[in-house]
Amino acid sequence: MRHLECFLAVGEERHFGRAAERLGMEQPPLSQRIRRLEKELGAALFDRGGGQVTLTPAGHVLMREAPELLRQHQRMRTLVRRAAETDPVDPPRPWSAIY
Repeated sequence: MRHLECFLAVGEERHFGRAAERLGMEQPPLSQRIRRLEKELGAALFDRGGGQVTLTPAGHVLMREAPELLRQHQRMRTLVRRAAETDPVDPPRPWSAIY
């Protein structure tokens, strides 16, 4: 998920240096994270030519999808944390009992 947060920062800033500053990290590790994300997804997300950073078509798709993915991830973390804090005497029902 951290890779998506990094991607969004670069996509919003359109600049690796400003995005790195915003995220409180150095630029080389940020660039490495973006490269790993691009490799994982099998698509270039940014055009880096001419001193400008612009989104590729794949990058535009991810800019639309990433915020919702991050919200869902946060929701999942919250639900799991709450479930872990549940009284073990009265555990939540298993999914099979709900549906």
